Amino acid sequence: MSDEKDEHPQAARIRERAYMIWERDGRPDGHALMHWVKAREEIEAEDQRAAAGGTPAKHNQAG
Repeated sequence: MSDEKDEHPQAARIRERAYMIWERDGRPDGHALMHWVKAREEIEAEDQRAAAGGTPAKHNQAG
């Protein structure tokens, strides 16, 4: 088992985004994998746009 402080930064971003998606979707049970995949896709797309000189990647959308 790994501590949050040892977690890869990308995994932390995905976990936080997946949680936000879960909340936005009304906190449904049984869809954790779907939320994780959606979060990963969003973050990868943001990172690709940032690498291409587009909109900077967002590391935390809370606020």
